[in-house]
Amino acid sequence: MSTVVIVEDEPMEAESLRRIVAASQQGVLIYDAPTGRKAMQLIDELPHIDLIFVDLTIPRPDGRQVIQYLRTKSSATRVIVTSASDDFDLLRSMLPLQIEDYLLKPIKKQAIIDKVNGSLNADAHGTAHGEALKRRLQTLIARCDYPQWHDLLLDVHRRAFFGDNQASRELVLLLELICRQASLRPPMREKIGMLALQVGQDGVSKARYRRLVLLLLQASREIFDAALKTSTQSFVARAKFHIERGITENVTLDGIAAKSFISACYLSRKFKKETGTGFSAYVTHRKMQFACALLQFSDLNIHTVALELGWQDANYFCRIFKKETGMAPSDYCRQMTATGNNKDQTKKSL
Repeated sequence: MSTVVIVEDEPMEAESLRRIVAASQQGVLIYDAPTGRKAMQLIDELPHIDLIFVDLTIPRPDGRQVIQYLRTKSSATRVIVTSASDDFDLLRSMLPLQIEDYLLKPIKKQAIIDKVNGSLNADAHGTAHGEALKRRLQTLIARCDYPQWHDLLLDVHRRAFFGDNQASRELVLLLELICRQASLRPPMREKIGMLALQVGQDGVSKARYRRLVLLLLQASREIFDAALKTSTQSFVARAKFHIERGITENVTLDGIAAKSFISACYLSRKFKKETGTGFSAYVTHRKMQFACALLQFSDLNIHTVALELGWQDANYFCRIFKKETGMAPSDYCRQMTATGNNKDQTKKSL
């Protein structure tokens, strides 16, 4: 049985929230806290709290202080902040408190239902998945497996773009786990935390997809630069590492060989022998994974995608893209747009 606490000092709003929560979940225990002091008392008395709604402007102790106190007792409770003030500076300062979402008043009934169902159902069947995703991230970092890390990022983003609320929830979980990496600098942690909140509230748009992918490419550098310091890799594995690290740059055999502490000629031979693919073909293939994703899911045009991935000549990028995929970037965009529209129509008809 799930336990929900509603911290709200306006009686009508508290009662409305209580009714919506009760109607959206069967067998849920709901507790009201009209003051911060009462909220803290419930935090002490209840054996566990699955979800807590907190109005930031309740009488002192205020909502922020209540959440701070909660986090001294539990890191697992999901927190949804409610407020009539669109104060994103305040929200940004609260990111370390692991806020799940931020809802502006007046809050639509369906938004509350979605958040309650998403949070409590995720607790019911998502804990094991969350732990599995956490272990997978830890394994990839420990192995310094940069290519598989990038593949995971692209896969989760793709499913969130096309998927339902559960797929978006998985992306939010991924972003939250990345935020907790000790090697991530505070400014980067703050940016990813803000995007996690936005994705949790609104999903993944084309503009947001671009920001997410490009920001996570930067964050990945911070994480894997730290991982590399304690890693022992073969020079081919190290070469793959630096290819991924430079995925947005002009990657050359000489440059990667120097970072792998080996001659370019020897790296070229060993790379082909161990991977079955020539160095240049491998680099092109890896870059094209991101090119295809950005062309399909983001709002970037072809020229900008080429520049973001290290090609200064858009015409050359188009030739390489066609050789790799069998179609020009413009044709690829049209085909993917048509496919996406067909999927949307299919969803609407179901």
